[in-house]
Amino acid sequence: MRSSAQIWLPLAVFSLSLFGQPKLVAQTPTLVQESAQSHRAFEQGMRHLRNRSYQNAIAEFNRAIQLDPNFKEAYSGRGFAQLQSGQLPQALESYNRILQIDPKAAIAYSGLALVRSRLGDERQARLDTEKSAALMAEQTTRHLYHSELSLLELSVATAGQTPKGDVWALIEQGYRYIDSRNFRSALSTFNQAIKLLPSGSARPYIDRGVAYFWMQDYRSAIDDFSTAIRFNPFYIKAYEYRARAYEQMGQTQAARADLQKAINLARQFGAQAMYQELTRQQQARQ
Repeated sequence: MRSSAQIWLPLAVFSLSLFGQPKLVAQTPTLVQESAQSHRAFEQGMRHLRNRSYQNAIAEFNRAIQLDPNFKEAYSGRGFAQLQSGQLPQALESYNRILQIDPKAAIAYSGLALVRSRLGDERQARLDTEKSAALMAEQTTRHLYHSELSLLELSVATAGQTPKGDVWALIEQGYRYIDSRNFRSALSTFNQAIKLLPSGSARPYIDRGVAYFWMQDYRSAIDDFSTAIRFNPFYIKAYEYRARAYEQMGQTQAARADLQKAINLARQFGAQAMYQELTRQQQARQ
């Protein structure tokens, strides 16, 4: 379970513009008024985002969308607020809605990358990031590169740490220790990563749980995987790994339940590669 964060996270500087492009709808006063109202709602939503008032932000972005159903930036803002408040299925829906409006919208893929990362699907997160970066290369509008939401997304993608490199270097080092079967050093390294990341971050508990698993301390591994799930109930890998630990402890029913949960989440979020792999595991156990 190697982290690909070093590969894709630095590319997350993209996405939503602070101000949506004003529409050329001066044909009637009604359309002009609606356009102005939708942008005012959007800007109010951005203010709520800055204050981390995510439910209020969602309400304002919804109002902007109601006034302008094709307001891509409003969907992106809503998706980000939903992501931050733990509403991952809703965030996924918001970002996918952008692709229905514009299949080449880079802001949709940058948002999807964040959702995939929260789910532990680093492979798809990397692909979404690469897709967004490729689409962004086609853009020439300067403000797309300097948006406030881009900076917020980058902060979330890197767990709000400055600098972030040390954390991911520790995680990579931990897995090198695992590869060399130096599990106690791996455990110590992951403990350092946990201290560096903010409270409530699920990822480092997954990594430490893996170390405990290889040390055959399955109870501690389950505790860490359970902590990760408590922080992020949509983390597919946490359920998969906890299922393996339960299986080692002979708790077959719990293992099957976790594996099925992982499969259901992979299906729900469209993580096709993970879904196929988890289904294969399930069939092999039957």
